[in-house]
Amino acid sequence: MANVESGKQAWRNVLLTDSGWSGSFDGGNPDRILRKFWDMLGKPVDRTKVLFIPTAANSDESRPAAGKCFAELLSAGVLPNNIRVYDIDDSLSLEQAMEYDAIYFTGGDTLHLLRRLRETGFDEIVKKMVYANKVYVGASAGSLIAAPNILRPYPPGDPYDKKTTGLCLINAYLSFHCPADTEARTDLPLPHIPLTGNQALAVSWDGYNLIEG
Repeated sequence: MANVESGKQAWRNVLLTDSGWSGSFDGGNPDRILRKFWDMLGKPVDRTKVLFIPTAANSDESRPAAGKCFAELLSAGVLPNNIRVYDIDDSLSLEQAMEYDAIYFTGGDTLHLLRRLRETGFDEIVKKMVYANKVYVGASAGSLIAAPNILRPYPPGDPYDKKTTGLCLINAYLSFHCPADTEARTDLPLPHIPLTGNQALAVSWDGYNLIEG
């Protein structure tokens, strides 16, 4: 898979959701997505430490959704004292980040999130967390940054534009909050996956599987 260097551990704990596991836009049952999160943790959820990243939620419109993401971590059984809210302010070292079992990126402004990741170098820390099999959870924009490029496939754009290059954790272009009848585009150099509100992708170094909530 793109961006995996020779010798890297075979990582397999990336969960890219459309809108988390409790905020389905389509009224689906979120149990399968939540169970996948628990499975990826591989430890009791009440002993799990989560790094919570609300950086993308930088507007009045998106902040309530970030609050909902935080609430769903609590509803999943993560203890409040085990969650650190980190707004990518360049104060977290790699060693400190590695103390956490999971990292959760909320939705919001994808370009702003990507810019902050690059400005601070936190993008490299995130990749090292993934390679160490820490659990990566994204919701909407937090999932989109894991793609090869954050350009939404509509309107068409240059999928190789370096300014919008994502973390390259999945070899596919992603769209979110799509109606159930949305057709994948076939004119892109990689597969296109349109996700509805109750869908997610379980991603590993060698591929991905669709989860229907």
